[in-house]
Amino acid sequence: MARGLCVVLLGLACGLPLQASDDFGGLPEGDGRLETYQNCLACHSSAIIRQQRLSRETWDEVLDWMVEQQGMWQMAPEVRERVLDYLAEHFGRD
Repeated sequence: MARGLCVVLLGLACGLPLQASDDFGGLPEGDGRLETYQNCLACHSSAIIRQQRLSRETWDEVLDWMVEQQGMWQMAPEVRERVLDYLAEHFGRD
C-alpha cells in the first residue's frame, strides 16, 4: 500500500493532470468500483484487470494468491465481497 501511495503522491507532486476519465483507471462504473480501485490499482494498472475474463471462483483464487504470494493486504470481508462481486460482474466469463 505504501508503494501505491508513494506513486500517487509523486504524481501529484509532479503536477500530473488527472482527467475525469482517468479517475478510476478505466474501470467501468458499478458497485464496488471504488473498492476495486483502492485495493487493486495501488499495486498495478487496471489493464491487467480489464484484460481478464475469469469466473467468480477464479477471481476469488486470484485474490487469495495476491495476499499469499504478492504481499497484498487482507481486505475486510465486506470489502473483499464487494471487490469480488465487481470483478465477477464486469470482468467475468459472461
